[in-house]
Amino acid sequence: MSKWLASVQSLEEAQALLPVLPDILDMKDPSKGALGALDVETVSQIVDLVAGRCQTSATIGDLPMNAELISASMIDMATSGVDYVKIGLFSASNLTECISRLEPTIKALSAPVIAVLFVDKEADISLLPLLKASGFHGVMVDTAIKKGQHLRAHWSELKLNAFVQQAHQHGLLCGLAGALRCKDIPSLAQQGADYLGFRSALCQQQNRTSRIDVKLARQVREAIKSTEIERQIAS
Repeated sequence: MSKWLASVQSLEEAQALLPVLPDILDMKDPSKGALGALDVETVSQIVDLVAGRCQTSATIGDLPMNAELISASMIDMATSGVDYVKIGLFSASNLTECISRLEPTIKALSAPVIAVLFVDKEADISLLPLLKASGFHGVMVDTAIKKGQHLRAHWSELKLNAFVQQAHQHGLLCGLAGALRCKDIPSLAQQGADYLGFRSALCQQQNRTSRIDVKLARQVREAIKSTEIERQIAS
């Protein structure tokens, strides 16, 4: 069963979503990039607001592949009490070295770490064994350039399936995101990912920097539920 993740950009948005909380409430600042970070204080306030009613995650920003900088940001964000810390892995000549050097911090961190690969920035699923060995708890794919192109415009069903299968083979939690729409849910749910991530689909005109519309969040939640019921009937 695929769960759903909703990204909020403020305490006010989190408060608005309380009647329709997702399985994972994610926190980021979309005005600052693909994984723009909220300040730790705001993340802490949202974690306190949710009070365990759903899981939480937070990004640390679109950072260069510098292990010292990423480690410091992960440690800082983990102090918020968030359930998962998410870091973006961008294409770089030193990417594998950077991942390896993150291992001590990741394994000592109080919160599990989720790696984010970008399908429009040379996402390399051959990194999955290294991610597992370095202590990552999970991996997800997303889009880095937010110009309306959704995940399925970049990767075929076959490639998405291969990613999900390999992530699970390595014991990694697996997520799919990237301008996902309600109509994508039935197809993507069949891939068997642990969760589907949404931001733009929750906003008017699918503008990810606009405020979340609770009615749209309900639509996504109902689409997830309906898809799961249909899968259960079919099986």
